[in-house]
Amino acid sequence: MKKNEEYTENKSRDWLLFIGGTIAMIALLILKPEWVWVAWPFQFTGLAGALGRL
Repeated sequence: MKKNEEYTENKSRDWLLFIGGTIAMIALLILKPEWVWVAWPFQFTGLAGALGRL
């Protein structure tokens, strides 16, 4: 079956995105808590990709 999608599965990239988003979220929580929402898309997209849900 041919997939015509933009997303290509790459679990190591997705785990790196999740870990980077988590580190950014923690840093933002410490430094600028009102901006924590900026890191959420990266964190949750990375987690969804790493768990194979994208």
